[in-house]
Amino acid sequence: MLYKVFIDDSGFKEYINPYSREFVDNPPDSDQYSQFWRDNYFVLCAVRVNQKHINDINIAINTLKTQCFGTKKVEIKSNWLRNPKDQKKHYLQKYGITKQHLINFVNRLYGLIKRSSDNLKLIGVVFDKRFYGDRKRSKPDGTPLYKCSQVLFERLQYLPGHNLVYFDQFESHLKLDKGHHEKILNIVHDKDEFEQVYVKEYNKIVDIKFTKSSVENFIQIADLCAYNIYRQFVHHGRVWQESETGNLPVYEFFDRIRCNFISHPVSSKVVGCGLICIPAIGNSDWNLLDGCDV
Repeated sequence: MLYKVFIDDSGFKEYINPYSREFVDNPPDSDQYSQFWRDNYFVLCAVRVNQKHINDINIAINTLKTQCFGTKKVEIKSNWLRNPKDQKKHYLQKYGITKQHLINFVNRLYGLIKRSSDNLKLIGVVFDKRFYGDRKRSKPDGTPLYKCSQVLFERLQYLPGHNLVYFDQFESHLKLDKGHHEKILNIVHDKDEFEQVYVKEYNKIVDIKFTKSSVENFIQIADLCAYNIYRQFVHHGRVWQESETGNLPVYEFFDRIRCNFISHPVSSKVVGCGLICIPAIGNSDWNLLDGCDV
C-alpha cells in the first residue's frame, strides 16, 4: 500500500532567543509575551494520503478553487489568507472577489479537510526551542528542521504501508545535493549523527522529493495545517500537560483539523503519535479526538 506524504513547516527554523533557565522553568504569559512564543516554536506538518484517494480529494480541492476564483491555478498560503495586504493582492483584486467570498472558500476548504479525515491524515512535530542550550544547538538533535524531520520519518516507519514523501522546497532551487535538501536526505540515509535514533533503516520511505507549493494542492493543505498547529502552541503551549480531562483551550482553526491527526490504533491517543512535541515532557493526554468518528 503506497501513501503520499506532503510536508511543510511553520515558525522560525533558526534560534532567535538565548533562553535562560528562568524562561524554561517559569515561562512568561503567552498573551503578554506572544513574540517570545512565536520565536520559540517550530512546526513540521505532514499530510498523509493513500494514493488511491489522492485524485478524488485533489479534484474536490480544485472544484472549490474554481467555484471561488474561476480557476484551479490558485496557491493557497496561510500568510496570504490572514494578512489583509496579501489577501487583497493575491486573492481579492487578482480574482475580483469579495472578502466574504474568500471567507466562504476557507470555511468550505476546512470542511473538506474534516470530511476527509478517514483518508487525509496529519502528523505534526513541534520543536520547543526553550529546552535547547548552546551545546545542544550545535548538534543535529538541536536543529529544529532536521530533528523534526527525523521524528517525522520515525513515525512514518511505524505506520503500515510505504511512503513517497514530498517536501515544500526549502531552497530557491530543487537540487537534492544542496542546503536543507541534502541534510534532509542524509537523515534517511543515516549520514547525520543524532543522539537518539529509534529506527535503524527507513525502508518504508520509498523516495523523498522537493516541490513547489504553487503546483501542489496537498503542500498547500500542509501549509495551512502547520500554521494552525503553530498557533495552537503559541497561544496554549503544551496544554495536555496541565490536565488529563476537561475542556482545554484550543485555537479555532486547530480545532477544525484535530480529527485528522493520526492516532494510536489501540488507545486512540494522538499525542506522541500524530502530534509530537520535542523534547517530550510528561505523559498526560487529553481526548483530542473527542467527537470525531475514530
